[in-house]
Amino acid sequence: MRSLKFILLSLFILFLSIVVIQNRELFMDEKVLKLNLFVWRDETPPIFLAMYFLAFFLMGLLLSYLHGLSGRFKARGVIKNHLETIRKLEEEIEILKSLSVHKENTPSEETQNV
Repeated sequence: MRSLKFILLSLFILFLSIVVIQNRELFMDEKVLKLNLFVWRDETPPIFLAMYFLAFFLMGLLLSYLHGLSGRFKARGVIKNHLETIRKLEEEIEILKSLSVHKENTPSEETQNV
């Protein structure tokens, strides 16, 4: 599985490199990002289109990481609850085992009357 991930990642990087190299003119084109909020207007200096792609890609990575982080915290809480339940059940099993051993060791009423 690990080697399959490596191969797929290598193929993806190779494909991405081919796309970027074949479309250098597009990625090296400078664009201006404008923002018009009717009370405030702003525009960025000319920036290569590749930088916009990179910025939005990194923002997507950050958002997906934060989304996954919340899921990890929820899973950690669930695991903690399950471990506590397991600990309680193991204690109960030990108590029940000791009770059954104690009953086997005590003589019954029939053997005492003889």
